[in-house]
Formats: sequence, C-alpha cells, structure tokens
Amino acid sequence: MKRPLIGIIGKNQPQYGEDIWHRIDETDEIRYLIVKHGGTAIMLLPTQETLQFNDNDIKDDTVLSEEELKELYRQIDLCDGFILQGGLYSSKYEVEMAKRIIELDKPLIGICAGFNNILRAIGTDVIEDKTDSHNIYDANYRHDIKIMKNTKIYEYAQKEDYQVNSIHSMMAPIDKVEGYATISSISYDGFVESIELKEKRFVIGVKWHPELMLEDPITKGLMNDFISECKKK
Repeated sequence: MKRPLIGIIGKNQPQYGEDIWHRIDETDEIRYLIVKHGGTAIMLLPTQETLQFNDNDIKDDTVLSEEELKELYRQIDLCDGFILQGGLYSSKYEVEMAKRIIELDKPLIGICAGFNNILRAIGTDVIEDKTDSHNIYDANYRHDIKIMKNTKIYEYAQKEDYQVNSIHSMMAPIDKVEGYATISSISYDGFVESIELKEKRFVIGVKWHPELMLEDPITKGLMNDFISECKKK
C-alpha cells in the first residue's frame, strides 16, 4: 500500500533583518513525524498573487477570489490528510483550506495557530493573551492540563492529569469553543487546550506543540491514529 500523502500547509514568515527573500516555511519536526509514522509529506502553498500576508495571528479579513480558492482546493484534492502548523502569523488561506478540508471530511490536525484556524473555520475565534502567561519559549517547559474522558486525547494519554508545552499568545476561552467543538482538555487556568470535531472522521486541534514532544504518548497516539485514518479511502 502506498503511504498516504500528507499536506503540511505552508506558514508565511516575515522578512527579518538583512533577509532579501520572502519565505513560506514548514517545521521539519512535523515532516519527520509524518514520515516516522508512515506518511509522505508535501507542503501546500498559498495561491494569491502577493508577497504581503497577514503579519500577526489576529483574524485576517483578506477575501480570496474564486480563482485563488479554486487553486487552493486543487491542492487539497491531491492529499489524504493535512496539518495546519503553528506560528506567529495566520493568513486567510489557512482558514479557507481548513474550511474545505472539514467540508470534505478529510483528516486534519491543527497545531497551536493551526488550532486557532480550525476554530475560525468552524465559525468562532480565539482571544489575545496580552499577559503572555502561556508564551514560554522553551522546548522543555511543561504546564498542567486536565484531559476529558471519552476523547481521543484521553485515549492516547490514558490519564486525566498531563503536562504539555506552552508557546502561544492566543487563547481559547471555554465559551468560545462550547457549541462549536468538543473540548478534550483544559489548561490549569481554565483555557481550552485541545478540541475534536466528533462528527468528522478525524479533526483534532491542540494548543501545544507535539513536534517538540516527539516521544510523548499523546504525540505517538495522535500521529499513529491520524496516519491510519489517512490511509482509508
């Protein structure tokens, strides 16, 4: 059997310092996890005729043309599953791709900003945490979360009390998620840490970065389950 083709949705990066190029990135730890668990990774790119994308993670009000959407959808048709990456910036093409993937009922994981863009795709949003209380730029830092039973995340963790990393400034209050998605875990201070769309084949969003927890039981379970679902037609 051929390995499933997994589309990593490219993440726009600003120009820094003396850099003379614009860049669209993928995190190589994500590619590594896909390959390790039996998939083949490709990067999916925006279709707009522009070099200027949204420069923050606040909702992007850009309107894509029918042609731009059509070309995004053509990329989606190529793939068996998708990962929305984390990062400091979110662009409308990511939300539009998430909407289409969910509509087609294809497997999808959203990481950090990707979690935010899944929420935007289903009609809600996140808020900015100006205190930076969850923005700890350290791969080894962990904080407590509570995992809900009868969820995929609990199935992977096999316990309610868990610890994950925390590198984000956009937060999901419970009242912005209830009624839109199943909450599968909550942080120590009451913000949503992971979501599932139970009416879909496989849609999971996590606020933490599993690609920085390569040997973690949740990471292994999440990727094994995701790739297995992507193999189904």
